[in-house]
Amino acid sequence: MIIGIDASRANEEKKTGVGWYAYNLIQEFKKITPEDIRVVLYTNKPLQGELAKLPNGWTEKVLNWFPGRLWTQVRLSFEMLINPPDVLFIPAHVFPIIHPNKTVMTVHDIAAIKFPNSYNWFEKWYTLWSAKFAVKHLWCVITPSRFTKKELISECRMQNAECDKIVVVAHGYDKKFKIEDLRMKIDEVLERYQITKPYLLSIGRLEEKKNTVKIIQAFNLIKSNNLQSLIFNLQLVLVGQPGYGYEKVKETIDNSKFKNDIITPGWVPNDDLPDLMSGAEVFVFPSLYEGFGIPVLEAFSCGTPVLASRGSSLEEVGNDACFYVDPDNTEEIANGILKLIQDKEYRTKNIERGLERVKEFSWETCTKETLDTLLNN
Repeated sequence: MIIGIDASRANEEKKTGVGWYAYNLIQEFKKITPEDIRVVLYTNKPLQGELAKLPNGWTEKVLNWFPGRLWTQVRLSFEMLINPPDVLFIPAHVFPIIHPNKTVMTVHDIAAIKFPNSYNWFEKWYTLWSAKFAVKHLWCVITPSRFTKKELISECRMQNAECDKIVVVAHGYDKKFKIEDLRMKIDEVLERYQITKPYLLSIGRLEEKKNTVKIIQAFNLIKSNNLQSLIFNLQLVLVGQPGYGYEKVKETIDNSKFKNDIITPGWVPNDDLPDLMSGAEVFVFPSLYEGFGIPVLEAFSCGTPVLASRGSSLEEVGNDACFYVDPDNTEEIANGILKLIQDKEYRTKNIERGLERVKEFSWETCTKETLDTLLNN
């Protein structure tokens, strides 16, 4: 039996959520895939780093495509036409037009429906068409949360029998995010990014969907109302690259009286993120839409209290371990942050709940359930 995996997103140099999902699954697949199963990793450029270290029976197949764009739809499709595997797994929600009968794809979310302006016309059309085609025609679809499955069923008007092909497999998190005495290393990382304690941390694209403007406005409110307290020294660290609506984000920062305390380091290497997370007073994640929310688990594992939004998958992921707010209410976000900083008893309880909650998630479990789906569904 041959399993083919699209490794192109896992092979990106500056990986974000979907890229890390694909990377971690492939690395765990290497440990648990039976030896009698061959695995082919399809990629648009040679595999890099640890990804390139392949077990016996694994093959890297570089599918060169000089135009660059439409690699999946054209180049990977051609490969599926002439030399298809028995099962094809697509970790990111873009599948080749030509594909084996047994094709499994992960649909991480359908944010293009909720935030159509965040995508150009082709991305919006293709993302939605791809999700709808997948649940109607592909062998199986994986979603990371019950929330995303419910959204898909509703949007695609699926019949009961069709719903069975959607399998919920929760994501894991990087075990480098953990509580330990890293104070010296944390201080080194903070100095590198010119960050001083105390600080709030947010991770994600600086964009409308991630609610970055409201995070900044809540920070301004906290600082304005606490001029005589230690909180006045608070900084806000926004890790991530610009996304849709960044112009408004930049304008909000530039107009802030406290803009010198707002740090925007851009994309940060994964090796530095655990230290940034561990040193933060609160992880602030009032996103307007999430299909899962891996950073919530990373914050739990670091012992950092989490403020998250109501209304998407975050309540499913965080359970009772987050402080939940209305993402449209700036004052509620600000008050929630203050409670997690100042109410020591409540803060401690949330940290303890987070440490217990995160034990229910791992890339090992995610990979085992995904492999079971590929082999047995």
